[in-house]
Amino acid sequence: MLLTDNYKIELLQKLDFLTDRKEEVFHFLSSIVDEVHVAKEAIIFTKGDEGGAVYIIAKGCVQIHDEGHVFVELESGNSFGEYAIIHSELRSASATAKQDSVFLKCTEDHLKLLESKFGIQIIDSILIPLQNIKKRMVDKDLLEEELTRQKLMIDRQRKELESLNATKDKFFSIIAHDLKNPFASLIGASDILVENGDDLSKEQVKTFSSIINQSARQGFRLLENLLEWSRMQTGAIAWKPKVIDLWDLVNESVNLLTGSAEGKDIRLIANVQEDLRVMADPNMINTVVRNLISNAIKFTPHGGEVIVRSHINKQMIEIWVQDNGIGIAPEVMGKLFRIDEQHVQKGTDNETGTGLGLILCKEFVERHHGKIWVDSELGKGSSFKFSLPYSQNQ
Repeated sequence: MLLTDNYKIELLQKLDFLTDRKEEVFHFLSSIVDEVHVAKEAIIFTKGDEGGAVYIIAKGCVQIHDEGHVFVELESGNSFGEYAIIHSELRSASATAKQDSVFLKCTEDHLKLLESKFGIQIIDSILIPLQNIKKRMVDKDLLEEELTRQKLMIDRQRKELESLNATKDKFFSIIAHDLKNPFASLIGASDILVENGDDLSKEQVKTFSSIINQSARQGFRLLENLLEWSRMQTGAIAWKPKVIDLWDLVNESVNLLTGSAEGKDIRLIANVQEDLRVMADPNMINTVVRNLISNAIKFTPHGGEVIVRSHINKQMIEIWVQDNGIGIAPEVMGKLFRIDEQHVQKGTDNETGTGLGLILCKEFVERHHGKIWVDSELGKGSSFKFSLPYSQNQ
């Protein structure tokens, strides 16, 4: 099919950027534009390709689409591709012939010839809309970037508020309940001794004295953790690392807690490699070791065993506190080191606790760029482990 000159002119007069041009402009342009025949389902152009042009449909039908999504179907008399004639990388869609079609193809070169012959400007009428589109795209990207930044900031603030609320709830839980328990036992047992001391046997006095001693120790440990934790929240704890020998530190903690272990007939063993040195804050690491051993004793039955071991794993030293106690259920293990999860379980002698010690351990270990975790099987015992960076040159 060959298009008549009159039909070509009629089609060209429909182009927005040629509005109000003289008749001779259209006559000249109709003589130089290409007549293109395209078979059904042939691709006319795809997004991002080069060599853009304005296409006017003389016959047939075209689908403008992005992959499988069709935006619009255009039929005879319609034009498309205006914004691909310059800076074709801006083209965001593809065009395919829905049926056998015939087009007028007007390229940038054709328009430049027209501008040169008649002393007019046409390219700018296409370029300006392109620049506006590009500007809107940049503005849109900047707006989306700012909205994303604000969303992230709001999300971070929300998480911080949730953490603060969880911290506040934990604090009041400890004050209202857990800190109260050891003092209740302490006061109750001491009241009996004061009021009935003359009537009690030596065994009874020893029993109540033991209750007072255990309650006082429990209250002291809780207050100690509470003080450390509150100082950590306010940033009042100064990190003062130095080279320390883990063998000395672990054995010191084992010696301090041997009395508690013996009270439950538990074997407490330190099996840590000698001359094992790390750069760490001794107070923080001592708190970690002491808490893990205390927990192991708490959840180990009479006659059980608690062993503190050391392992070297590449450039990390690992300290394991293993027991053959009651173990931990899988659904509980993920809650142990989180301030926003409440899980309190009594020990094998009904010892109480807050879970605050493990949260404190996690913060102290991570302050040293280490990690803390637990392996456990319900009814068979637990192994709490933490790692610290290690250098043999220290």
